[in-house]
Amino acid sequence: MANMKNAVNKTVFRRFLFYGIIMVLLCLLIITIILIYPVTGYIEQAKKNTLIQHSQEISTYISEISDENPSSAENLVPPYLETLSETLKAEILITDNSGQITFASSQSNKVGTMLPSSLISGIKNGSYFTHDNLDGFYDKAYYIAITPIQTADNETLGYTVVSQYTVWSSDAVPSVFVVFTLVVLLSALLIFALTSVYAFNASRPLKQMTAAAKRFASGDFESRVTVKNKDEIGELASAFNEMADSLASMEGIRRNFVANVSHELKTPMTTISGYIDGILDGTIPKTEQEYYLSIVSEETKRLSRLVTSMISLSKIDSGEIQVNKSTFDIMDVVFSVLQSFESRLSEKELTIEGLDIEENIMFFGDKDLIHQTIYNLVENAVKFTNQKGTIRFYFDKKDGFSSLSIENTGKGILPEDIRYVFDKFYKADKSRSTDKRSMGLGLYICRTVVMLHGGKITADSQPDEYCRFSFTLPDQKRKKLLTSDNREE
Repeated sequence: MANMKNAVNKTVFRRFLFYGIIMVLLCLLIITIILIYPVTGYIEQAKKNTLIQHSQEISTYISEISDENPSSAENLVPPYLETLSETLKAEILITDNSGQITFASSQSNKVGTMLPSSLISGIKNGSYFTHDNLDGFYDKAYYIAITPIQTADNETLGYTVVSQYTVWSSDAVPSVFVVFTLVVLLSALLIFALTSVYAFNASRPLKQMTAAAKRFASGDFESRVTVKNKDEIGELASAFNEMADSLASMEGIRRNFVANVSHELKTPMTTISGYIDGILDGTIPKTEQEYYLSIVSEETKRLSRLVTSMISLSKIDSGEIQVNKSTFDIMDVVFSVLQSFESRLSEKELTIEGLDIEENIMFFGDKDLIHQTIYNLVENAVKFTNQKGTIRFYFDKKDGFSSLSIENTGKGILPEDIRYVFDKFYKADKSRSTDKRSMGLGLYICRTVVMLHGGKITADSQPDEYCRFSFTLPDQKRKKLLTSDNREE
C-alpha cells in the first residue's frame, strides 16, 4: 500500500510539476522572442528621432549665430554644446566642411582628427543616421546622427555629429535575453511553488482512492472519497464513490444470493434425502410411500426449476441468449402454461378469466422465450393469489404493439417494494414464509426477455386488492418501421 501511494505521488505530483514548469518556460521564451526585437526596434527608432532632431537644432543654431554675429560664435557655441551634451548624455562633435573636428564636447583627443571621408562624401543636404563605429573612429558601435551646417545660401560650413551609446541596440539583444532569462527562472520558481501546492491537493483524493481500493480488495466497501472540487478529479472521486456504492450493493446481492441458493438447495435436498431414506429403511410404510414419493417428485421439480433459472441467468449475464422471432398465437402459449399449473390451480381453487376469446391473437417474438416469460408471470400470480382468488388475462393490440396483462387478486405488492420487483434476487417477502419456491430471478428474467424484444414490462398493484404485470412487444411491421427510422437517422 505504501508503494502504491508513493507511485501515485511520483507520477501525479511530478507530472503536474514538470508540465507546469515546461509550460511557463515555453510561454516566457515565446514572449521574449516575440517582444525583444519589436521593443528594441521601437527604442532604436525613438533614439534616431531624438538624435537627428538635436543634431538639426544644433546645426540651425550654429548657422544662425554665424550669419548674425560670426565673431561671437566661438564664445557662444561651446557653452551651449557642453550643456546640451550633459543633458543628452551624448557626445557632440563639430567639424569643418572637410570633416575635420573643431569641437568635441568630451574634450577628448578627437579635436583635429578627421571623420571617415566616405562618411562625409555620403552626406548631402539631409541628415544622416547610423549605428556604427565609423570604421574604428569609435571603440564600439554608437547611435550617430549627422546634420550639415549650412548658411542661408546653402553653403556647407561643416557638420554636427551627435553620438550616443546605449544598451538598447541590436548588439545588446543577448544582454536583454539574459535579463529575460532571469525573469523566466524567477517565474519558474514561483510556478514550482504554486504547482507543488496544487499537485499535492490534486493527488490527495487519488491517494484516498488508492487506500480505499486496497480496502475494497479485502472486502471492506465502506470507504468513500471526500469530494471538494468540481473539476475532473472531483468527477473522478464522485464516480469512484458511485462505484463503491455499486460494489457495496453487489456485495449485498451476492451475500443474499448465497443465502438464497443455500436455502433453496438445502430445503428440497433435505426433504428428498429424508423421504428416500425413510422409504429404503422401511420407516415409511408402503401404504404411504406413494404420497411421500409425490412430495419427492415436487421437490425434484423445484430443484429443476432452480437449475433452469440459474442457467437462464448465466446466459443473460453472458449475453448468450439468441432471439429467434416469428409470428405465433399467444393463446396457444397461455393455454400451454396454464396446463403446467393445473394441479396448483385446482389446489387453491383459483378462477381463470379473460380467455374466452375466439379470434387468434398474434404476437411477434421468440415463442420459447415468451413462453418462459408468461410461465414466470403465471407462476408468480398463482403463488400470491389468495385461496379461491382470481387470475385475469388482458390482451390488446394498438399502434403496432401487442400487449398481455396478467392480474391476480390477493395481498398485492407494497408501494415501496414495487419499484424493485424486477431486480435480480429481489424478494419482497424477506422471511420466505410466503414465497418458498422463488429465488427472486423470475421477474428479472421476464424483464430481460422483454427488453431483448424491444418491448416494455411494468408492474402495478393495489395492496390487499390486486397485482398486475403487463408486457408489450412491437409487431413485425412496427419493428420494420422502427429499424427503417433508425437507419435514416
